[in-house]
Amino acid sequence: MTMTGDMQGHLKTWQNFKDQAINGEFTMDHEIGAALRDRCNTLLVALDQMKIDAQNLQYLSGYGGLPSAQDLQSKFQKKATGGADHDPDDNAVHRIQQHIEVVKTMRDAYLAAIGELQNTDQNAGNQMGTQTEQVN
Repeated sequence: MTMTGDMQGHLKTWQNFKDQAINGEFTMDHEIGAALRDRCNTLLVALDQMKIDAQNLQYLSGYGGLPSAQDLQSKFQKKATGGADHDPDDNAVHRIQQHIEVVKTMRDAYLAAIGELQNTDQNAGNQMGTQTEQVN
């Protein structure tokens, strides 16, 4: 998945903040960081729903049988999920996914800035280990 220049820049900025926080160069008050983390989680829920809504626009109907109506239907479907001929990533689902990646990185930067990123990573690792043990 490729990112547009602006989104790539935003992602890089937040990755830098995350790295600085991991190295102890970027810290913040725990309450502020926790509030920002919570806001990121709320935003991620909303973005996930937007992505689902956009994916549901893959098959549109009700445009009628005129060739111009069919062309319009096809263009709207591609804008939602299929992309353009010149850029298959030029669609709403892809753009929303880019925002999700940026917000996840923002959340991780805030967690690292308040010293909780390691706990989150460790908890995820423990959950993964437990699930693996259950499969075996």
